[in-house]
Amino acid sequence: MNSADVQDAVATEVNDRLARATADLQEKYARGKGGVEESVTAPTGSAYKEQQAQEAKESAARKESKEAKRSAQSQKNQVAASEMDMGDDDEDEGEEDYELRQIKEARLKQMKNAHREKLENMGKGHGQFLEIVQDEFIANVTSSPVVICMFFHKDFPRCTIMEHHLNKLAQRHIETKFVKINAEKAPFFVEKLVIRTMPTVVIFLDGVAIDKILGFEELADSMPPGQEDSWPTIVLARLLAAKGGINSKVIVDDDEVEANMQAQMMEMRRKAAMTGMANFDDLDDDFSD
Repeated sequence: MNSADVQDAVATEVNDRLARATADLQEKYARGKGGVEESVTAPTGSAYKEQQAQEAKESAARKESKEAKRSAQSQKNQVAASEMDMGDDDEDEGEEDYELRQIKEARLKQMKNAHREKLENMGKGHGQFLEIVQDEFIANVTSSPVVICMFFHKDFPRCTIMEHHLNKLAQRHIETKFVKINAEKAPFFVEKLVIRTMPTVVIFLDGVAIDKILGFEELADSMPPGQEDSWPTIVLARLLAAKGGINSKVIVDDDEVEANMQAQMMEMRRKAAMTGMANFDDLDDDFSD
């Protein structure tokens, strides 16, 4: 064999070996993905397990991140909703406070006006039962919106009874001016107002006579025979209120007040008896003062 033949044989051998090596590598890569043994990358292999563990960690991390984001967004939404609710509550409370302030201010203004009116009325002689003369008549019955004037005669006992009740009402009803005039000394107005009965109570509204009470008419109707002169002040008060002479909202029933006081005394006595309280009769003096 010459040298040329030897070279050809060597080249052929080398090519065969390279071909076999290449085939082996291709087969290994086909089985084990890059030269790794199939037993390693199979479901029971260590590489597979590590890969699965890593993927599980990454999946858990992604899930945890999503949960954290959802939780944060939920909390943010709750805070926003809470702030909106608090804002609504603050707004409602603000409206309630404003309305309450308005009511208080209106009430305070009303009280101030009432107090100022009371002082002005008292300056005009309200709160007392004044006796006037004929020359003072016009000035007095026109000085206040509502004036009650009693025409009396000293020889008529019923005039004294009427005076007693009107004096009590004058002290209670500051909104109305109460005056009395001796009919004997005021002939002009007796004639002008057609005064024929003693006593006669005339109600003036803005200086104009609007109604009268003649004697004890409408006052003694509910009284039993023989007690026609014993009617209580509340009867006169209600009659005057019905005729526009006084404010019905401030009428005080003396009998009702007395009855309430008696009821309170009885209740206190009952409680005292239950608790064994001694010397309770001393309280009678306190109520009688």
